[in-house]
Amino acid sequence: MSARHSAEPQGNPTARRVVLVGAVLLVAALVIGLALAVLSRLGIGGLCGDREEITVAAEPGVAHHVEALADEAAGCHTFEVTEVSSSDMAARTASREDFADLWVPDSAVRLAQVSQQARIPFDTVLNSIASTPVILATRDARVDLSTWTSALATPGLAMGDPVRSGIADAPILAASSEVENMRSTSDALGAAMAALAQGPAGRTGAAPSERALLEGVIRSGGAAVVSERQAVLAVRDAPDAGIELAAPSTGVVFLDHPLAVTTQDPTRRDAAAEAAEGLRDATASSDFAAGLADDGFRTADRTPLADGEGIGEAEALTTRDPERVRSTLQRWRLLSMPARSLVLVDTSGSMAFTMAGTDRTRIGALVETATVGLGRFPDDAALGLWAFGGAAGRDGRPYAELAPVAGLDATTPEGTGREALTNALGDLPGLVGGGTDLYQSVLDAYATARDGYDPDMINSIIVISDGANDNESALDREEFLERLRQLTDPTRPVVVVTVGLLDDADPEMLAEISRATGGSSHVAESPDQIERVFAEAIGARGGP
Repeated sequence: MSARHSAEPQGNPTARRVVLVGAVLLVAALVIGLALAVLSRLGIGGLCGDREEITVAAEPGVAHHVEALADEAAGCHTFEVTEVSSSDMAARTASREDFADLWVPDSAVRLAQVSQQARIPFDTVLNSIASTPVILATRDARVDLSTWTSALATPGLAMGDPVRSGIADAPILAASSEVENMRSTSDALGAAMAALAQGPAGRTGAAPSERALLEGVIRSGGAAVVSERQAVLAVRDAPDAGIELAAPSTGVVFLDHPLAVTTQDPTRRDAAAEAAEGLRDATASSDFAAGLADDGFRTADRTPLADGEGIGEAEALTTRDPERVRSTLQRWRLLSMPARSLVLVDTSGSMAFTMAGTDRTRIGALVETATVGLGRFPDDAALGLWAFGGAAGRDGRPYAELAPVAGLDATTPEGTGREALTNALGDLPGLVGGGTDLYQSVLDAYATARDGYDPDMINSIIVISDGANDNESALDREEFLERLRQLTDPTRPVVVVTVGLLDDADPEMLAEISRATGGSSHVAESPDQIERVFAEAIGARGGP
């Protein structure tokens, strides 16, 4: 047989046509099946059958935008969108309630916190559906905008509760980022947090809404921490109110409103993920972007708002260490507890020395600073004051109790507890003289604080001294530290925070006292540092 003959097709021509037609029909069936599956998924042509309901929990401010996405992306799903704040979601986690299928919280930080708390991995489908930076709204207020740490120290700064609000925790996370990047210090952040936590932001009860904070700024002036979105809406409503919007030069934390699958039912995860993808795809709509802008939101790419609204371009601040985020917010929780502190002030003879470059004595400067510091404590704080030094000693003891530990709102023969303590501070200069028995004074103060321990308060002793023990005590250094360690009780923690004044202080000894009790030690090396160090010491009551 020739080569040409061997290459000719073999078999029945009719059979070959049947095979070819069958192959074509098979391909067509596959294509049609795929098309029907796609159409069914999209809900086109009535091919869905029973639509599956998907529940969505969304942060209140963005919930109606999620509803708009749901209308666009319905397909073979129906969406039930419910307003649920991030703090409410955390509470549901704690009480072991079921989650919605999908969740849009205010931030990725809050999403990670709740996921960790619930010990359930959440699948993020979209990093952001809308964004807005957390900023400062001010009127007739002087705010140091060099860093968030300094801005948080603004007297009277209004904000919500960082434990419950992503808006309120954003400036603290921003300040933590500054510390992480060495743009600020932990001590400065602690001092600012203490002042805030012991103010209205740290009080229990319902936190003020952003709108209420902005109305307070419009009405009375001052500064408030709010989202750019709410601030822009307030300016639109009251363009002549004189509100100024700004952020520290270091940058801002953005609320990014991620979309995640959060259902705890494994049989629903695929359907929930498919529904989430539909919502994600709908965010590409120009109408959706326009709706965000009308409501003061930025889009997911954080492009500044048009027409000069808001704060414009801003660097995004993040904290790389999740443990820093957790510990910072835990410190806030501690600092926001009412304070129960016994303050020991050194009244030895050296406190009468005039400070270099000033006409003030050391005790005079301290009284001024402490009086200002007293104003930072809320009425539910409990404070007491002892003076220790040769001239102050009474009844064979090296110290005098000038004001017992009592609530600042308590009734005393001298008025309120706050008024009694103010008067006691004024008595300190008249007690200056003699040596310093630091050891026995600290031991007796610690025993007193431990006996009066209150589990619902931060229990601490603040020791302020410009000198060492002066060999006035019958105890030597090691005996003193051993007795102090024996007094400590982990079930009734009382920390000792020490403040050394100027060059005469014994910073090593003061630091050992603090370490023995889990407290912290601070030194003011010059007169102009006293107020800052005193504020840091107040902040350190929540832990080092």
